[in-house]
Amino acid sequence: MNINKNHPNTVNLNQLITNIPVRRKIVDQNDRDKFEWNQWQSATKAVNNIEAAPKEKHVRNLILGTFRLEGSRLFWSMMIRVNIGSHPVASWKFCYIIHRLLRDGHKHVIQDSIVLAIYFDQLSQFWSGVQQGYGLLSYRYCNLLISKLKFHERNPIFAGNLTINEQNNDIRRIFDDNFNLYFQLCIELFDYMEEILNLVQVIFTSLDQSRLNSMTAAGQCRLNPIIICIQDSSLLYDYIVKVLFKLHEGLSSDILQDHRRRLADQFRRLKRFYGQSSTLQYFKSLIKIPMLPE
Repeated sequence: MNINKNHPNTVNLNQLITNIPVRRKIVDQNDRDKFEWNQWQSATKAVNNIEAAPKEKHVRNLILGTFRLEGSRLFWSMMIRVNIGSHPVASWKFCYIIHRLLRDGHKHVIQDSIVLAIYFDQLSQFWSGVQQGYGLLSYRYCNLLISKLKFHERNPIFAGNLTINEQNNDIRRIFDDNFNLYFQLCIELFDYMEEILNLVQVIFTSLDQSRLNSMTAAGQCRLNPIIICIQDSSLLYDYIVKVLFKLHEGLSSDILQDHRRRLADQFRRLKRFYGQSSTLQYFKSLIKIPMLPE
């Protein structure tokens, strides 16, 4: 494997983590030691170089840990010891875990991780020289996480799972009739969706090239993020359509030509993505795959 990039440890992750506040401490020493050991066990079993999907019980335990401490400082502190950039499979599984924490963990996880966006950028650059396997997968996943963090930094109204609390979750009311803000939001939604589609494309290509079955451990390791991508892309598509309808109420059709073209392209890719996912036995009992119109 020839990677002409600096190792991701060039970024002082330990120094960056000191910028994450300690919001809640476990007072009892024995309780704290037991909790941290339990979290460490889940972290090392979820993020390693074994080509198998992390067990849900370990992922769930790490998610619950962020709620107990009201943030992700402990998780990030553990990742220093795991040495994420040492192996492409470990990097891939780390990306999945942090994606789950961003989506399902305490709301402060996003705020904590925005501080560490530079680390994801460097990890992405580190794997950018690899054109196949888990190196390429990790590169694409890092780009998605960077896009997600940028989106949430600019749009804090969205929770990690992309729901919004304003006006019964109606995206058409968050900016009233400020069409400039809606125009920019639509671009950011498109950009976010683009990174999801780029990731799932390399996942399915990797699966085909490796001739892996979705019911094997190696196949499921690669396919694991697909469920989150389905959940997020479904919401993003709904938001994009609603925002575009909103924009057409106040802007001319010519101004929105590029937006419509991007929607048509992403609709085609999204439909293919859902179609590919629906053929895999692995997802049959895990998620209901959306149906897009013809």
